[in-house]
Amino acid sequence: MSVKSQTYRSYLLKQKIVPYLFLTPNLIIFSIFIILPAFIGIYYSFTNMSLFTFGTPDIIGFDNYRALWSNEEFKAALWNTIKLVLVTVPLMFASSLLVATLLVQPIKAKGFFRAIYYWPVMISAIVVGIIWQWILSQDFGLFNAILTGLGFDPIRTFINPTFAWWSVVFAIVWSRTGYYMIIFVGALLSIPETLYEAAEMDGANKFQKFCFITYPSLRAARLMVFILVTMEIFKIYPLVVTLTGGGPFDATEFTVQHIYETAFQRYNIGLASAMSVVMLLIVTLFTGFNFFMSRRGENK
Repeated sequence: MSVKSQTYRSYLLKQKIVPYLFLTPNLIIFSIFIILPAFIGIYYSFTNMSLFTFGTPDIIGFDNYRALWSNEEFKAALWNTIKLVLVTVPLMFASSLLVATLLVQPIKAKGFFRAIYYWPVMISAIVVGIIWQWILSQDFGLFNAILTGLGFDPIRTFINPTFAWWSVVFAIVWSRTGYYMIIFVGALLSIPETLYEAAEMDGANKFQKFCFITYPSLRAARLMVFILVTMEIFKIYPLVVTLTGGGPFDATEFTVQHIYETAFQRYNIGLASAMSVVMLLIVTLFTGFNFFMSRRGENK
């Protein structure tokens, strides 16, 4: 074999191996902190593992999963989470797409407005909860101070379950819209201008161009945003704990908070692991349904 041929084969081998070498550190970290704990959690869900269990826990089969059927607190937290997903995901999707559509228009200071909308994303979820706690608090909040100054009676904010629940929704949308806005901005800027020029020549107005060009062209971005938002809402925790603490009357206690309390306040790791597995299955169903609907839309 000639030296030139050996050099070329060595080059091809490096081209195949080098990318995996760069991926290896991330794959190791992902496996240690995500994959391995997931399998450990699934294993614990079939045991009587507690926070004070030393040694190997006893295998109890599906007892933890059977216990969930009669666990009204878990059912309530799960239903609160599903309601939050059903309300917040469409609001987040619509608001981020609306803001992105406005910010790709030929307006002045687009960079400034993009930075303003993205700014809440850079704030810690705990800080976001504290900020809205200060604004909406019944005792010292800015919202009630303004109402009082205008001559109205203050609203019992976090004592009212409905107000507290919608406060969580608003805080989530306010703090995370900018992140998904950036995804949509990138997708919108990738749409060829020739499509819009052709539509204008055919007499299409702005609404028609959005319905028949812009929205269909965002299929991949829409799918990604939907999946990311759904996963984020299902695992919401720090913002809610600092804003409402899960109250009042557990109206804003969601699944992750209930799992945390079951594991580290009631010390039942096995039952908390079963709750995590159930939530994982539900998230998988939501994601799979969206993939199915997206694929069905492509085939039409």
